[in-house]
Amino acid sequence: MPIYTFRAKMGQEKGLAKMAEIKGNKKDSGVWALLISDTMKGYCFVEGSDLISVEKNMAEIRSITGRALQGKTVPIEEIADLIIPRSPVEGLEEGTTVKIIDGPFKDLRATITRMDSAANEITVELLDSNMQLPIKIHADYVKKVSEE
Repeated sequence: MPIYTFRAKMGQEKGLAKMAEIKGNKKDSGVWALLISDTMKGYCFVEGSDLISVEKNMAEIRSITGRALQGKTVPIEEIADLIIPRSPVEGLEEGTTVKIIDGPFKDLRATITRMDSAANEITVELLDSNMQLPIKIHADYVKKVSEE
């Protein structure tokens, strides 16, 4: 089952998915599945019977900016990371310096003091603060900067 990559207009991936669903539900469309990932903005992956039928169905969608990239298929192993969800605490450890990317403490740097993998929460102490107060936040709100 070949998978083809298409460029999509940024921010219009969900509209593209709705249009592709309408076209893919037609009998003998040749399109079996569509993958749009939050981590790869501007790209969509389409699984179909062959390149010609997939491009024929995707050509009429305005959000698609062109033909399948290089007319080549993408091995499933290359996009497996987009399909299998990862834990937000994966790759984080106690003592790691992180940058808070969302919430009331946005853009501040902190050090991880405790982790709760089951709840996907971490306890951090702000580096930019005069007082060392432990703050419990969700692991999605931080980005790894360095390890000490």
